[in-house]
Amino acid sequence: MQKSMAKDEIIKEIDTLPDDALQEVNDYIQALKTKKRLKAVKKEKPYNVFDEIADTATDVGIKDWARNHDHYLYGTEKR
Repeated sequence: MQKSMAKDEIIKEIDTLPDDALQEVNDYIQALKTKKRLKAVKKEKPYNVFDEIADTATDVGIKDWARNHDHYLYGTEKR
């Protein structure tokens, strides 16, 4: 494996390339940028619908609301 090159050395090497090879260099650079963006996206917290529900939930003060919501909404017998 080649020793790391300084930015100036890489630019000098690019200057010596034929024009048709420059497109390949550009393609490679774009691929590297895309790879970097993909890594950044993967580090972001994935969307979770339950986070959104928790943000909009309202505490109605009734301890058995989840179990007996039909009773409170429609007057049916409690469970």
